[in-house]
Amino acid sequence: MRRLLPLLILLFLLPASASAKDLRKRFGVGFNNNFSSLTSLSGKVGLPMPKETISLQVQVMVGFALLKDQDDRFFAGGRVIIPLIAEDNLNLYVPLGGGYVRFHDQAQGARIGAGIGAEFFFFGLENLGFSAELGLNLDVVGGGIDLGTTSGTIAAVGAHYYF
Repeated sequence: MRRLLPLLILLFLLPASASAKDLRKRFGVGFNNNFSSLTSLSGKVGLPMPKETISLQVQVMVGFALLKDQDDRFFAGGRVIIPLIAEDNLNLYVPLGGGYVRFHDQAQGARIGAGIGAEFFFFGLENLGFSAELGLNLDVVGGGIDLGTTSGTIAAVGAHYYF
């Protein structure tokens, strides 16, 4: 027993091999408010990449308000999600994208956005990702330009289930 204890301690001190959350060739459906004050329905597709630590994704989203007087009445757009750091249950990324936005006063135009985000997966929920992002949106409406934070608040959040 005395010889077994040092061996067990040594086993616990050895580094475990880690693998990143592999989102290549996976499809995720969910919601987020990354581009708009509206909560948008969202779909993500992981592109085939040579390494599991590179989870390059394409995302499309659409959100609308019918009964409530929101700042944004309709948004549809897409973006590319570029990986920065991949850990076991966490991916840090840079989202870049744009889309069409219509406001409550019927003005309409283009929205371009960029930021930094993190998507994390709880242990035991390997297919459900929760995300949080910070960033800026640039609106080009008519003859004017407006700059605001992602989703019009401090941070944008979302959740996606991957198949």
